[in-house]
Amino acid sequence: MLLDTWDQVFLWVGNDAKEEERKEAVVTCQEYLRTHPVDRDPDTPILIVKQGFEPPTFTGWFTAWDLTKWSEGKTYEQLKQELGEVASIATVTTDETESSKPEGPQVFPSYPPEDLVNKQTDELPEGVDPANKEKYLSDSDFCDVFGISKDEFVGLPNWKQLNMKKSKGLF
Repeated sequence: MLLDTWDQVFLWVGNDAKEEERKEAVVTCQEYLRTHPVDRDPDTPILIVKQGFEPPTFTGWFTAWDLTKWSEGKTYEQLKQELGEVASIATVTTDETESSKPEGPQVFPSYPPEDLVNKQTDELPEGVDPANKEKYLSDSDFCDVFGISKDEFVGLPNWKQLNMKKSKGLF
């Protein structure tokens, strides 16, 4: 398993890793750094961590890390047998009925900005979701209010969308 913390990359190697996996792990990690979409430093330190010998600099990235997880030393087969039927493989089938077909994109009725901006929930037109007021703006009104298209807005990180909604009175 690979954990990228940006200033270093951890390679966690389980006790049951195959020899080929152990040999190829570093090469795969180097390839990961070389082909990363954000020009990464190929000299980023790569730290190999062996199961049962995880340092705090590694386990600290996992708030729920269980130091005793591997102490009983049960194999996958033993754990599977312990779980019994709960761990058995289930076959899932789908019916191609009308109700299971995916729906198209949801269409929202459009309202003018003055009906949505800086309005409390009880002041909004009936049916408007107060957490998503921006979805009820027409494309042109959306551009006028936010200065970008709906598609550009959706591509922004959630925190940035929220900040923009707050600044425009649509939160």
